[in-house]
Amino acid sequence: MRIAGGRDKGRRIKVSRKGIRPTKALVREAIFDIIGTKIYDAEILDIFAGSGALGLEAISRGAKRCVFVEKNPKILLQNIQNFSLMNNTEVIKSDFRAGCRRVKDKQFDVIFLDPPYNKNYVQKTIKLISHYNLLKENGVIVAEHSEKEEFDVPENLLQIKKRVYGDTAVTFIGIKNSEVNI
Repeated sequence: MRIAGGRDKGRRIKVSRKGIRPTKALVREAIFDIIGTKIYDAEILDIFAGSGALGLEAISRGAKRCVFVEKNPKILLQNIQNFSLMNNTEVIKSDFRAGCRRVKDKQFDVIFLDPPYNKNYVQKTIKLISHYNLLKENGVIVAEHSEKEEFDVPENLLQIKKRVYGDTAVTFIGIKNSEVNI
């Protein structure tokens, strides 16, 4: 797998051979085309980070910093080291629940979540993001999930867009009554 855009375009990302379903390049490119300039100088939270593809892509495209939440971060840590991004990243080795709790005093411009499909993790994670107030007012949650997976968003949030790429869907969520420009 390779970085699709920005200063590190074309560089390889290591991925695990088991247990991780990395975001396909086509889907990553579509996500970054949609969120556009929102990525510049942004504070990113990448939950269910896996290899770190989304967060590393964000930094390559101009994000300031990324906090990764990953239960098994061995490959992620290797990628951060290979890209020399130790000063732009923080890795929280935990599941999504403890990870969200550990960043509860921070807010983020963009929050990526790419959990295992069809396990209701999208809904659970979005509830935690809302509960801990992790999204900045004009920020966006980018949730990758199975095209068949249904979920509701808390009352203070609003689904802005949904795009489908084969069996993968990407839903963009913002704070209700804020100006999310995507």
